[in-house]
Amino acid sequence: MIVAIIKIESELSSVEEYRNAVDESTAVSDFCNDYTPPLNTEDYLGVNASSIDLQESWGWDFSKATPVLERIAFILNLPLPFDSTGSNDYNQFRDYRKSILNTKTWANLSNDERDFTIQINIKEDAITESQDATNKITHLITTGQATTTEEARIIMVDNWGDHHLLDIESCRARAIAVDLYVKVGTYLNRVDYTDFFLTVENLYFAFRDQAIKGTNDGSETGVFDYIESTVGTVYEFAGLSSKGYTMQNGDPDMTNFIVSIMDIMRHGKYKPLTN
Repeated sequence: MIVAIIKIESELSSVEEYRNAVDESTAVSDFCNDYTPPLNTEDYLGVNASSIDLQESWGWDFSKATPVLERIAFILNLPLPFDSTGSNDYNQFRDYRKSILNTKTWANLSNDERDFTIQINIKEDAITESQDATNKITHLITTGQATTTEEARIIMVDNWGDHHLLDIESCRARAIAVDLYVKVGTYLNRVDYTDFFLTVENLYFAFRDQAIKGTNDGSETGVFDYIESTVGTVYEFAGLSSKGYTMQNGDPDMTNFIVSIMDIMRHGKYKPLTN
């Protein structure tokens, strides 16, 4: 869950933090321990001496002659399609933003949108990698964020590093999803199940640990190429379809099996692990 923590400083300035945590108590504890000396968690959790629930939002209503402390209701307009049965992970969000980029195109983005496109490392499908790099370098220089091509390149590399860690986090979650193993076990018997994972072992590790997916999802050959027997790769005639596994659910071929596991590994359609 995401926990928003607001600390009111002197002169009513505020510090706002958004933390990813298993529960509110953990988030508040981590927040308080970031200070020296540590803050009191009791100032952020539970009910205070004035019987105000600190885990609700409160603010002063100055429209009244005598200001009154009122509960604040937050309403969130979330444009990202949300699937309560899916993972809703970073790569799903990134795919959503890429669909917006492809529709709107780089030329029609605001400067803030261009900055965000650089931050999450997405490229418009209709242009080449070279044109994409030129667009981003030009943007960084013209907006004053860089003075030279090399400075712009370093900014892009730094952003790519942050993106890559989030990409790995998403791929790792998909690689160890219980749903993935359930799907494989639904279609394959124990012998073929073992053979499948032994065959893709190195490609699987590259996906899980380095977010290497395949030529249709990046520049490197990866596990997706094996699963989909991607045309033009070494797996075109030596991929999963060449195995000829017998489907345990009675399907005549492996089409649905391939779609099912790619729904998880490429599209993130799985239920994430919960503590």
